[in-house]
Amino acid sequence: MVIVGVMVAIGIVLSFYGNQVIFQDLAKEEGEVSFGQELIIEIELDQEQNDNGIYAVQILSFKEGVFSAEVYDPLGIKIDSQSINEEVFEGSFDIFSSGKYQLVIKSTDQESTKIFGVIGPEPDAGAKSIGFISLYILVIGLIGMAGVGIYAIKNRKK
Repeated sequence: MVIVGVMVAIGIVLSFYGNQVIFQDLAKEEGEVSFGQELIIEIELDQEQNDNGIYAVQILSFKEGVFSAEVYDPLGIKIDSQSINEEVFEGSFDIFSSGKYQLVIKSTDQESTKIFGVIGPEPDAGAKSIGFISLYILVIGLIGMAGVGIYAIKNRKK
């Protein structure tokens, strides 16, 4: 039982640490968006450190066909534009040059909506693997807890 408890605790700690590592380099912003208002998130990206960037948008009161996300490079050229058709949207883009990149979130709705946006470099494989490893350890620990519980119930009857 102690070993299983330690595995669950390690899984929780690794999960927390993995999320910190993945999200530490991302620019995050929250705001209200309506027609004529935009949420703009900026981040300085270095092409020598990473060739790929990611962005994500979460809309709390989602309406289909109302929201869009655009990514601009340091020269102000639109390099990606997407209509957001789900409550949580993720996209990626290529980092062609170093400089300030922008994520611009727009709405065609008159009603103001709370939106959360994130932009930054794509996390490396090591950071992503910490998240997967923590998930596997948690699942094994929880299965172990269930197994120990079943074992304890069977032995109690004997």
